Amino acid sequence: MVTRWVDWYKAHRDILESDVIHGRRADARDLDWMLHANPKLKERGLLIVFNPLGQAVERTLRVNVYYTGLSDRAQVSEQGGPATTLPIGRDYTIDLPIQVPPQAMKWFVLE
Repeated sequence: MVTRWVDWYKAHRDILESDVIHGRRADARDLDWMLHANPKLKERGLLIVFNPLGQAVERTLRVNVYYTGLSDRAQVSEQGGPATTLPIGRDYTIDLPIQVPPQAMKWFVLE
């Protein structure tokens, strides 16, 4: 398990060491999420979502991508899977549908 997470960190080191935007205060009552953003990288954003609850959560997150430098559309891939194109609204937000199992984490790369 340690090798897996060290390899993941090394693969995403540049974006993980970039600025962090907290989307919601971590209070263990609902999904906690943060966005690492850097408009100068290929991976413009890395969204990390944690579900502290005892049941799965399915919802649409409204994520502000202004600081990623993206303005028209975003290529979003979940956990390194195939990318989906999402339109960016005039207020620099995307509506990202997510499903997070109980007490688990998911991550999404924005390009």
